[in-house]
Amino acid sequence: MSPERLASLAAYAGDWLHPEGPHGPKPFSPDSLVGACNAVYVICSWSGRVLYVGSTTVGVRTRFTEHLGDLRKTLDWATAYIIPLIDSTPLKDVRRIEGRVGLAVGPERNKALPRITGTR
Repeated sequence: MSPERLASLAAYAGDWLHPEGPHGPKPFSPDSLVGACNAVYVICSWSGRVLYVGSTTVGVRTRFTEHLGDLRKTLDWATAYIIPLIDSTPLKDVRRIEGRVGLAVGPERNKALPRITGTR
């Protein structure tokens, strides 16, 4: 994913985008240091294919650690792109942003993405 593509995806966050801006590429690891509790993330394979889009309201480290509990699912997760959101972002907006990013990139392995209807 190019820096321009990541910036384009981060634009879906609008005013909820954290001042530190998007991060990536980073290795998929709980050690991916991002200060924001709320974030949307895009996970890619070694070849660069988008595998998964998710979000967190408990921090990237915590969420990535939870994902690593299912090694069959995450074995080929190589690279993470993170769109941090300000801490006051309401849950419904975190999920809406996740849905928009997911619709834009078409991840191969998501079973479902949040609905994107409605605005703030």
